[in-house]
Amino acid sequence: MFNHKYAIIPLLSAMIVTNGFFAKVSAQDISATETTDSVAVTVTNQEFPQWGYYTIRRDFRRCASPICGGYFIKQVNLKATPCVDGVFRSECYVSAIDWNSLKVSPSQLAKIQNDDGSRLLLRGNIVPVTFPGLGEFGNLRVKEAFIAATNNPAKGTFVALKDNGIRCITTPCFSTDQLVINKPYISQVSSIDLSQTGATQKQLDAAASEIFGQGLIAVGTTKVVENVDPTKRDTQFVATQFYLRVAPN
Repeated sequence: MFNHKYAIIPLLSAMIVTNGFFAKVSAQDISATETTDSVAVTVTNQEFPQWGYYTIRRDFRRCASPICGGYFIKQVNLKATPCVDGVFRSECYVSAIDWNSLKVSPSQLAKIQNDDGSRLLLRGNIVPVTFPGLGEFGNLRVKEAFIAATNNPAKGTFVALKDNGIRCITTPCFSTDQLVINKPYISQVSSIDLSQTGATQKQLDAAASEIFGQGLIAVGTTKVVENVDPTKRDTQFVATQFYLRVAPN
């Protein structure tokens, strides 16, 4: 369980040594057929769909659908997002969001759809849809949905934090893999600080369950906590926000 006052998780495991802080995953570990879709990165005791995560904002322009009224979407951690026409832009316009692949209850879906988009993180891919006389537009086909724990701004790098199954009898212990979302990078951290997110104890407990389950998506920075003994240096992820998965039926 989390300590609500401090919300810092020490992670007990054996130390993992990597070549540089972000160890690049080898090509055989990633097989992305298209940059807008999601694939799994597999390492020891680790499988997490690392690609295809988007933030969204509604399009409030006043013109006829599908030209207006959809959403502007962008892949997190990237300066440019590949759009349906193959052009990379700071964000892409999609005429609609396809929720059919998201296996959630009607009440959960209504909650997601009623959000203004500012607290949503969606995993999926852009698919082309042709409108006679108007041409081709993109739709975002959603596979998973995540909702931010609080209204705090999400500042920093989007990562997935997932227990890697390693245990040890001393600290620091690098038992959590840190996967950078939408990029082929993975490293390990020995503790996680969620105290800056403003989350409730219930949300912090849910975050802990995600870390030891499918993986928790969080936003923040990684820092090294110095120690007079260099072997005791703690590598800590400090979160400004985290996202809880909308559980399927």
